[in-house]
Amino acid sequence: MLFNFGLESSLLLFGFLHGIIFLVLLLKRGIEEDRLADKLLATLLLLSCLHISQYMLGFGGWYDSQDAHSTFMFYFPFHNTLFFGPIIYFYFLAISNSQFKLERKHVLHFIPGALMVFIFAFMFSYEIGIQHLLQGQELPLHFGTQGNIAKYYQDHIAGLFNDLGFISMFIYISLTIAIYQNYRKYIDENFSNTEEITYTWLRNILSASIALIAFGFIIDIIDKYFANLDYDEYWISYFGVVVFIYFISIAGYIGTKHLPSNLHFVPKVIPTPEAVPGESKQQQEDLTLVNQWKDKLAARMREEAYLNPSLSLQDLATQLQTNTSILSKMINSGFGMNFNDFINSHRVEAVKVKLQAGEHQQLTLTSIAYDCGFNSKATFNRAFKKFTGKSPREYLLQIENTTTVMINK
Repeated sequence: MLFNFGLESSLLLFGFLHGIIFLVLLLKRGIEEDRLADKLLATLLLLSCLHISQYMLGFGGWYDSQDAHSTFMFYFPFHNTLFFGPIIYFYFLAISNSQFKLERKHVLHFIPGALMVFIFAFMFSYEIGIQHLLQGQELPLHFGTQGNIAKYYQDHIAGLFNDLGFISMFIYISLTIAIYQNYRKYIDENFSNTEEITYTWLRNILSASIALIAFGFIIDIIDKYFANLDYDEYWISYFGVVVFIYFISIAGYIGTKHLPSNLHFVPKVIPTPEAVPGESKQQQEDLTLVNQWKDKLAARMREEAYLNPSLSLQDLATQLQTNTSILSKMINSGFGMNFNDFINSHRVEAVKVKLQAGEHQQLTLTSIAYDCGFNSKATFNRAFKKFTGKSPREYLLQIENTTTVMINK
């Protein structure tokens, strides 16, 4: 197969091969474990690899070969960025909800990208399949390798799809960031330990996507309105996609190695209306109910339910024989906290009791934290600082200083 190994083509080739390798790994895991998230990320990698492959093959000599290689370059939809945004959006929904499935209604999101594929399929079928192969007509352009319709698309339509791609990616990335913020609230309201499901790596992928879109947009603006970049100068924007491929493939593959089965996040379509000011009979009844639940929750905490490191809102609701909606509302109204803060505040108090009892002299701070229900040192440090205003070390130093003063007296 024709391919010239120069600096530009080789750098893009490395990114292409890396993406294909992880694409196969993700697809294999996605099929074996029936994981939609892995399949979607594999699709995103495929689109990214196709995106850089035009320039990779171009610098590899395909445009200048003046044969079927050149024809392929004009009739394949390399740059279908209209698929990027929807796939990133549905990828997030898939990793934040173990029950999420693509449904027929979701097809609407992919119609713009499918339209571009249809246009290329039509151009290839008509100019190559019918006119050239069946009717024997010579292709009139680019040394007999390109037809008039393909040329018209390249000159007048490709730019429109490129602009629509930027708009689509911006809209879907913005939407995904918005629901990611809602997701953070969801896990705080439903899980006592959130370190493994915060998906910081996903936030980084979103940030990388924004950076890539912004970089590509700036290059495009420079090309259109300022410098009219040539083929070699435009290469840098495709190398940016290579960096993106390396980042999302590694972060996504490692980050989704273990997806919890109890995540059922569904973005809210309709905002919850704010309560109308003023007290009513119903509100008085609610207040009575809240006070009753405060006693029940306090009793359950005295039984040390918080020691379970994987305790969730659903677990606690089951123990109290109620549903998550009522329990979440009662915690919010009765204690002014979300579920995560409510549980971790009790864990912090348990740690303080152990420290004041001197258990830190036999155990490490991390061991004490784990004994009290924390399953992450970072979460423990963050929660302790939040509820005491001091780091665990600072609090421990305060205890030791107080003990020393009492002894001296």
